[in-house]
Amino acid sequence: MAGQNSAAFSSLTGALDLKSAGVFLLIFLVVLWLFRGRQKNLPPGPWRWPLLGNLPAMVRSKKHAHEVVAEWSRQYGGVMSVGTFLGRSPVVVISEIDAAKEVFLKPGVRLMDRSTLPLAKYIAPLEGSLMWAKGETARAQRKFGLGAFRKFGVGKKSLEHKINEEARYLVEGIENEKNRSFDPNLNIHKAVSNIICTVCFGYRFDYDDPKFKKLLRSVQVTFASTGVDALANIFPVLIQTPLYSKMQAGRRFIQDHINEVIQEHQESYDPNDFRDIIDMYIGEIKERERSGASEGTGDSEAFAHHHIWRFVFDMFGAGTDTASHTILWLISCLLNYPEIQEKMQREISEVVGGDRQPSCEDRPSMPYTNAVLNEIQRWRPVAPFTLPYETTQEIQLKGYTIPKGRTVIIHLWAMMNDPRVWDCPEEFNPDRFLSEDGTKLIQHERFNPFSVGRRSCLGEGLARMELFLFVTNLFQRFTFKLPLGAPKPSMRGVPSFLYSPDRFEVCAVKR
Repeated sequence: MAGQNSAAFSSLTGALDLKSAGVFLLIFLVVLWLFRGRQKNLPPGPWRWPLLGNLPAMVRSKKHAHEVVAEWSRQYGGVMSVGTFLGRSPVVVISEIDAAKEVFLKPGVRLMDRSTLPLAKYIAPLEGSLMWAKGETARAQRKFGLGAFRKFGVGKKSLEHKINEEARYLVEGIENEKNRSFDPNLNIHKAVSNIICTVCFGYRFDYDDPKFKKLLRSVQVTFASTGVDALANIFPVLIQTPLYSKMQAGRRFIQDHINEVIQEHQESYDPNDFRDIIDMYIGEIKERERSGASEGTGDSEAFAHHHIWRFVFDMFGAGTDTASHTILWLISCLLNYPEIQEKMQREISEVVGGDRQPSCEDRPSMPYTNAVLNEIQRWRPVAPFTLPYETTQEIQLKGYTIPKGRTVIIHLWAMMNDPRVWDCPEEFNPDRFLSEDGTKLIQHERFNPFSVGRRSCLGEGLARMELFLFVTNLFQRFTFKLPLGAPKPSMRGVPSFLYSPDRFEVCAVKR
């Protein structure tokens, strides 16, 4: 009997010891979290749960992350802290353009460098990546990319002709719908993607090409799974589960295609005839090998044969989705605002007419069309958040101290939907970009859909050409209407790596 009591007592004390240890561990973690969360003079922000950060509040809100963080920025200010997950340090979110310019445009000082999302390194190796490069490697790649865009016609007639040629294929494809209801998503992605295909691969695809269709599906699946708020950024182990198997398969298919093209280019390379960016990249490597240009410059890892596919992967993915989403946002938006579509079409008819295609030279004479394009990028920016940065040193910003190595994100959505800057920002109103008499386009300093500073969007020039020429070609030839009995498209959108509109059906009536 005594032995049984002794065993029971030992079991009870063991359980109590285990429970006490658990309570002690929990208290220790909470105290550690509180200590870390109260570093001296950090930017303010909403209260954070231990370990879970602000995730519970975002989930409860049932809103998109960029909407919730924008509401917090109006409460806590344009420089604020938002809790991340599993004990990581809070992220600093900048939602004021003046603060962003202060850290990105300070002469002679690089206060920020690229950070990485946990998911990014699981998608593909970061070596050679244009998006995720850091330091001198990023500087060298950006210089090369800008030079390549200039060489292949960004801002010039040569690329304008290619975009207009692609616009003719797009118009022809839509005409084949013969006023029937259809989803414009795939046709528009095909057209926009063919421009970056021409720049990267040296050729365009036929719209019915099975490989092209699979490439586009792979891009959409890959980038749909890789947003800032993707679950695998919180729990990276998920990348190895079936939840991300389609994404992995899509990335491999794109990589295999790019490597096939690179192999063909290496076999037929002619230093006197650069067909595309792949040829230019091979030429850059050979020139550096010949002259030893990379030695001792800090950017020796920027260019290597085994990095070409990764550079092109970033160019191809970004160049396929960004302008496509903006055009789709515009079409779905104007189904809700037919009077704005009519006004834009009147201007296109007056300036361009119906006998020729639009030209970039028409742009200065079309203030209303430009205002519509600006407003859709302000109202529904396809990149609500920038990719993450990290501080290279401790910095002082708007009276706060941001430690070295802290992750920083620029919140473009909040900047362009700030009621202190934009009157009734929730309304789609192109007139906000026009002079009172409607004859001149106003350039707002706080309109920055391509971000600011050294890491602003490399493809801004290309995107502006694509948006103007594709949109004017489409609305010159068609009036977009709701299918009979169909509800107006939702403007809520789907956030992932980019912010895309919900799928919708439309009828394109030939003008």
